[in-house]
Formats: sequence, C-alpha cells, structure tokens
Amino acid sequence: MITNDQVKSFNEKGYLVIENLLPDKILKNLQKVTDDFVEKSRTIKKNDGIYDLSDDHTSDNPAVRRLKNPHINHPAYDNIIKSSLITNILSNLIGNNIRLEHTKLNFKSARGGEAIEWHQDWAFYPHTNDDLITVGIYLENCTEENGPLKVLPKSHKMPVYSHHGMKDFIGKIDVKKEKINTKKNVSLTGEAGTVTFHHCRMIHGSGLNQKNNNRPLILFGYRACDAWPIVNDGNPHHDVNFKNYNKNIIIGKKTLTPRFKNVPVIIPLPKREHYVSIYQLQRKK
Repeated sequence: MITNDQVKSFNEKGYLVIENLLPDKILKNLQKVTDDFVEKSRTIKKNDGIYDLSDDHTSDNPAVRRLKNPHINHPAYDNIIKSSLITNILSNLIGNNIRLEHTKLNFKSARGGEAIEWHQDWAFYPHTNDDLITVGIYLENCTEENGPLKVLPKSHKMPVYSHHGMKDFIGKIDVKKEKINTKKNVSLTGEAGTVTFHHCRMIHGSGLNQKNNNRPLILFGYRACDAWPIVNDGNPHHDVNFKNYNKNIIIGKKTLTPRFKNVPVIIPLPKREHYVSIYQLQRKK
C-alpha cells in the first residue's frame, strides 16, 4: 500500500518511485530468468516473436534490445504483473478494475544500449480516458550513468504533442519545435528491486548506458477496465475482443461501458509500417 501523500504526489507530478519494493527472493528469480533469456539469444540471429536484437548483436556478445511480451514467455514475469505488491499500488492510483495493456523488457547494454527520445506513451495508444499507468521494475542497480528513465514532472498535465515526422507517426516529440524545456527532467534511479510508476501522458525518455553493466528494465502497462482504445492500428495490444479483454483483467470486473474524459488526442497514424518497436520508429524522420 502507499500513503495518501504518495497518491497526492503522483497526481501532482505524474510519477512515483518505490525503492526496494520487490522482496529479494522474487528479484533474484527474475534476474536469473532474464539472464537465461539473454544467454539463449546467442543462438538467435534476427528479430523474432520473443527477441528484438540490437544491431551489434552476435553469438559471442549477445545484445538484446527488448524481450517482447515477457509475461507470455515465462511465468516469473506473469506472476509479478499480478502480484499484490503492484496491484495494491495501482488500485490507489487508478481504481480497483484494472487490465493489462502490454509488457516488455528493455535492455541497455553495457557501454551503450540505445537512447529513447522524448515521448508520451499516450501518443501511441489513446483511450477513452487516460487512467493508464506504466510500471517499471529495475532488475539491476540503476544510477544516473546507466541511462535511467527520465521524466518531466507535471508534464502529464501538459498538451499531447505531435509525435509525427514529415509524413508519418515516428513516436517522438520535436522538443525544440514545441519549445519544451527538458533540462528540468528528473532521473528515476534506484537499486535493483525499485519500482517506478508513471502516467501515460508523462513526457519521458532515457539516455545511453555509460557503465560496464547491463540495465534491464521491465515495463508493464496497465489501464482502467473502462478505458477503451480508440485506434486499432495493427498493434496486437490494441486488439479489442472479448476473449483477450477477459484474459487481461488483472483485478476487478469487466465492463462494456467506456468512461469518457475530456482528454487531448492525436491519432498515431499514418504509419509507414504495420507495427514496429519504438526503436525502429524513432529512427525515422
């Protein structure tokens, strides 16, 4: 559980950091499972349904950029997304009826990795209301030099900015054009087992990893059950059907009645490709 002051802080600033939330036994199991996936990637030569590989990935030096849908690929990840350690906090922030939006595990390889440019999650998947939260779990210690998640406090109350390039949706904000002061960012650092929560409209990004250790970060997206996606753009996470809807409810009850809020929306179309990761999108102009 979290305090009323923490709930108030989240509502005001758009993010929350809970240090050392995961018990040591759960953390060590997640670390081992994740290490095993990286080791198995040595035999993978190109992106597939599980792995998104960095350009410099080799069998001798595996460089995994993202593990896709980790909750589907191992019960350790599935268990943590349903854990009361997480859901009790979410209930205080967005209510008692919550469903899973998506999961991923992003890596930043030692002495590199890939930066994520400034963006709002909301730009990728607008809904009928904005009670959507992304939960991040650091599996290793993350300092300023590890390329931590960076957020702009209170930006969840700012407009939704264009994430389009010259022609297409490219998943990043032109902060110079929009005159957004990114110097006031806050780094969400913490020891292994620290869990972060940020609002879907929060402007955030991350830099390169300058340390000699990898920086794996599990990211789980949750939404209120009465928040329904308004765009079906080929993203499998937005495939609204009754079977998936019921299966993805973590706590609470299903509903066919969407709740509408007066929230700004820019449709994330057109896209040059059917569905690609943010890494591929942000390379476009």
